Amino acid sequence: MSDKVRFGCLIALLLVTTVDLRGLSHGHPVSAPAELATFPEQLDGWSGRNLPEIDDSVKKVLRADDYLLRDYRSDAGSAPVGLFIVYYRSQRSGDALHSPKNCLPGAGWQTISSDVIRISGQGSPDSGFDANHYVIQKDGAQQDVLYWYQSRGRIFASEYLGKIYLAWDGITKGRTDGALIRLTAVRTSGDTKTFPAMVALAEKMSLILPRFLPS
Repeated sequence: MSDKVRFGCLIALLLVTTVDLRGLSHGHPVSAPAELATFPEQLDGWSGRNLPEIDDSVKKVLRADDYLLRDYRSDAGSAPVGLFIVYYRSQRSGDALHSPKNCLPGAGWQTISSDVIRISGQGSPDSGFDANHYVIQKDGAQQDVLYWYQSRGRIFASEYLGKIYLAWDGITKGRTDGALIRLTAVRTSGDTKTFPAMVALAEKMSLILPRFLPS
């Protein structure tokens, strides 16, 4: 396939994603293998604690089919790492994954830095995946944010790539289900342990998440 043809295919897929997602949501909604509430609270040295449910006003905006909001600690003295998983059985206009990159500024957070890091899958050498890493600030407080997407057997960080996958799978598979996984932790000056611990937690979770998200 020539570069021109490849470029043309890419442009065509991007154009498709600008169409109202209702045009792609005619496929069957896909239920997750298990409810997110049953995700393990004890996770190889980490202990989880469920957080209060999100406000009804936020639920109306989120419009998710399932979600999990929980704190994890690796020991009694460690800083908590917040886990937020949101799942949609199908995505359509007004009822789709919301990128933290867009939502965080709306909540008053400013981005200090951003990059993409590689998370080890703790399996075969090619089992790792990319995740977005943001450092954000609000009222003088800073947080590390780590997030990625899992949709129809794929794990990826790029929102643009996600749109291409969404369009392609909607057309070829009749599926638009997907999930966002986000980890957060308070960023404290001189703390060199919390962020590596958050990355380690992401690595451990990557082995378990396939039990709760459809492939």
